[in-house]
Amino acid sequence: MKPIFYDNPAPLHPARHGGLRLRAPLDYRFAAKANAVPLNLAEIPLAGQWYPIAFTVGEAPRPMAILGLREGENVFVNRAGAWLEGAYVPTYVRRFPFILSRDGEAELLCIEEGPEILSPTDGQPLFSADGQPAELLRAALRFCRSAQTADAATEPFGKALRDLDLLDTRTATANLASGARLSLSGFLTVEETRFRALDDEAFLELRRKGWLSAIYAQIQSTLNWTRLADLAEAAGSAAAA
Repeated sequence: MKPIFYDNPAPLHPARHGGLRLRAPLDYRFAAKANAVPLNLAEIPLAGQWYPIAFTVGEAPRPMAILGLREGENVFVNRAGAWLEGAYVPTYVRRFPFILSRDGEAELLCIEEGPEILSPTDGQPLFSADGQPAELLRAALRFCRSAQTADAATEPFGKALRDLDLLDTRTATANLASGARLSLSGFLTVEETRFRALDDEAFLELRRKGWLSAIYAQIQSTLNWTRLADLAEAAGSAAAA
């Protein structure tokens, strides 16, 4: 299954990409149809100030920032491709169009290819004249490695919440002022009553691992469903105009 946003990522190589440039600045139109994106553990407290945070269903529940109530709609990206001013932009979004992959033991920095991303004349060069990675690629590699490390730290967090039976299925429903009713289902959130009922040993283990702030942030983020409904209504009005 391809990662969200990526249809045609290719390993970066001077023979293939030496004459190409990354269009700059890229806007966020690539994320305009994503109503949720993955979060890593470290960014949950910050993301929780803006988005409702939920978890995927499965063996390793993954925290997600909920970006819209309609399928194929991100209410934080406007028609011009700008993210809502002042809102935190998740790492997963900021990483695009780069992504890491592996070929056996080899680590490969890849880039999503497309005319809206790469140009032979406009933007920042990917490689120097002698075929060495430009600073753009060196910075992208550092960022992708950092994101990968953060992702690896996130997996045991989700598994622990599942193993402690702290996650419960939820459906979010919003009644808009226009009379429309929107709902989103199939996600998990921390069940606060179960969390508060944890025995001391389990609670202290969560504290020792530094996970309490992320749990509290997820619970607090439920207040953002109202903001999401307001943005969804504004987006619907703009689309009808």
